[in-house]
Amino acid sequence: MRKALLLIVLAGLGYLLFWPTTLQPRAWQPGPVPRAEGVWAVNTRLDGAVLEQSGLAGPDTVVVDDQGRRYSGIGDGRILRWQAGQPVQTFVTLDGRPVGMNFGPDGSLYAADEANAKVWRITPDGQAQVLVQSDARQRFTFLNDVFVARDGRLFFTEASSRWGLADNKRALLEHRGDGGVFVRDPDGRIERVMDGLQFANGVVLSPDESYLLVAETGAYRITRLWIRGPRSGQREVLVDNLPGFPGDLSVAPDGSYWCSFFSPRKAVLDALGPWPFLRKVAARLPPALLARPSRYPHVFRFDGEGRVLESLQASPDSALPSFSSVVQVGDELLLGTPGGVGEIDADGAYRVSLSR
Repeated sequence: MRKALLLIVLAGLGYLLFWPTTLQPRAWQPGPVPRAEGVWAVNTRLDGAVLEQSGLAGPDTVVVDDQGRRYSGIGDGRILRWQAGQPVQTFVTLDGRPVGMNFGPDGSLYAADEANAKVWRITPDGQAQVLVQSDARQRFTFLNDVFVARDGRLFFTEASSRWGLADNKRALLEHRGDGGVFVRDPDGRIERVMDGLQFANGVVLSPDESYLLVAETGAYRITRLWIRGPRSGQREVLVDNLPGFPGDLSVAPDGSYWCSFFSPRKAVLDALGPWPFLRKVAARLPPALLARPSRYPHVFRFDGEGRVLESLQASPDSALPSFSSVVQVGDELLLGTPGGVGEIDADGAYRVSLSR
């Protein structure tokens, strides 16, 4: 009996230490988690959030048209539309999972399909067209967010070129920097404008369109690329060492920026950062045993100088979910909730007053 048990233990250790894995982790050293003080001090500013819609399968992003109607994509491929206080209607049904969305200057709604690695354009009358998809020249794996410039250029993020949505934990564990930002010109030409990103997520252009910002979820930071002017082509970290995993970005009416957190940082993931071999060991564990995201209702606002201006959080005993997106309309924030991630998936769209 003891011999059999010993053999089982040795076989288990051998598997964890030596079994082949496709994970190719790179060493990195995360900074210490910021203290809950100053702008990050615990507060209850999200406690007044109101549930606008429920029973939706992960309304990841909520955006608003010029008539005040809300739009959100859910897990079954539908993009839903509603007025505040009214029931939802199906605007269009896509073959995929629309997540990051934004309106373009032509009035069309643009949506990143994370399930099929496509970008869609949906006209105001509900006609859908695929603008970006894999072809013989370029293969896409895990598209995440979109933003449309005034001249019609379409910027979009690829969280990972190696891992899809189902393997999002492995993408974060690997930390290989295989995310990027692409631009599609109005003539259909696509080129990569940023590479080496750690799980590229939300993307926006500045109000004057001189630079773009991208949330690097896997590195806890917001990175800037100058695309116009004397600094064109220069890249820099704008906001670093955030206390959680940053998600979606949006531009506030005053020209500052909002960002959501979908989970706090995980101590075990940070501790494994400098140790690629141990992250390979972790990759051999069943996915259910990997570090799990946690509910973390928290959004923050920052400016073009990299200063964090405010953070809005919920009280520890709040039942609010994590928020995957945040968009300001007047003096209210509209908040989407995650789907397709796993442990923190939710089913509601919320709003909260900033004047509360």
